[in-house]
Amino acid sequence: MSALSKKITTALVGISVTAAIAGCAATETDSSSPPPPSNTTGAGPSGSPSGSTTSGGPYKDGKYTMDGEYGTRGSSIGVSVTLEDDEITTVDVTPHATDETSLGLQRRFADAVPTLVVGKDIDDVDLDRVAGNSHTPAGFNDALEKIKAEASS
Repeated sequence: MSALSKKITTALVGISVTAAIAGCAATETDSSSPPPPSNTTGAGPSGSPSGSTTSGGPYKDGKYTMDGEYGTRGSSIGVSVTLEDDEITTVDVTPHATDETSLGLQRRFADAVPTLVVGKDIDDVDLDRVAGNSHTPAGFNDALEKIKAEASS
């Protein structure tokens, strides 16, 4: 393996996103995406939208908070998103792990997520492996499915 290949491989290890937008895969170098927001707090009760309830698409605008579950040991992660016209405008991921190793992985995941999902249509987001996490994205995707169900009712 050449030195350049090793550098590229090293740079890409741990981060991949499966996000189809109009049949094309999104890249992380898309300069049209807005900068990642600061992590926010103050979400309404889990599963409850807060703020506006108008919408230009199938989902009601507002802020939604859900826990997503993954794995066989009852692992979970908290996810809050703000939707405007079906687009994720803010995201906040809250680690729930108590084990030091798992907590570290969830924190790295939480730090990486905003640049991957903010500015994307919620229906086009399906995270795979992010920041060395292969299981935590499943919890994030589970929370997004719950959020979509809540925002469409």
